[in-house]
Amino acid sequence: MNAPSKDIVQDPNDRLEQDDHMRGMEHTEMTVEKIERPFPSVTRLTARIAPADPALWRLPNLAIRIAVEAPEGERPISRIYTIRSFDEARSVIEIDFVMHEDESPAMRWLDQAGEGTVAGLTGPRPHYVPAWEAGRKVAVFADETAIPAVYSILRNWRAGVGGVVHIETPDRAAFEELPQVEGVSLHLWLRAPGEAAGATGRLVAAAKALSDPDQWTIWAAGERQEARAIRRHFTEACGLPKDEVRAAGYWKRGVSSSEVDRLRLRHYEDVISKGGGLPDFEDLDVQI
Repeated sequence: MNAPSKDIVQDPNDRLEQDDHMRGMEHTEMTVEKIERPFPSVTRLTARIAPADPALWRLPNLAIRIAVEAPEGERPISRIYTIRSFDEARSVIEIDFVMHEDESPAMRWLDQAGEGTVAGLTGPRPHYVPAWEAGRKVAVFADETAIPAVYSILRNWRAGVGGVVHIETPDRAAFEELPQVEGVSLHLWLRAPGEAAGATGRLVAAAKALSDPDQWTIWAAGERQEARAIRRHFTEACGLPKDEVRAAGYWKRGVSSSEVDRLRLRHYEDVISKGGGLPDFEDLDVQI
């Protein structure tokens, strides 16, 4: 398949295949069983997998890389998605694709995918969950790209832990599908048509409005600059321990996912050159 060169990410030192990066992940395949559109903003894909160790897929907030294009003679072009749910009895995963009008490798792949489509994937990679061990309430701040992660976390919420969840999305229905958990309040920040994602500042404002921040532990995900601002507020302005402010940048306004991957790989190479490895890699420290 031909693909624009701007979408291809080179890995000349084969870093992404080495044990330090793989860390228990596997290369496998998924076979699409169903594609549906539960909300205007989301396409939901159900696919069957044959994992080597199903136990690894039970954890909440797991990320996988799906090979969405395979240019001849190049590394596959891949995109990261969160496992919304895993049905171990059927070996079936659910993945939500947030739809956008811009052409991209993921949207091109989704446009031609159907029942029986097979795609390579790499994973699972456990991503941040709230710092339950802190013994405090949990505050969550996320945009629509992180709703599958929030869904998974809510389904696995620690019993007896109170919390608050702030979601910014243009799609009320996607928010309303989130599980209700006793002691956890859900708040919707509905983005109006025409408002740019990652630019309203509402999640950052909600974070700064959180009273008594020393009584909370934080989980945040979404646009990188917003995630950074939330992390900076709680670690610098409020003095919370960095390990209790778990923030992830899923995307960056105006920057393609391929470019983000290139810069991540460059930063990873720099970490390795200084004697470090994946545990020393902090994604929000990547200069993007």
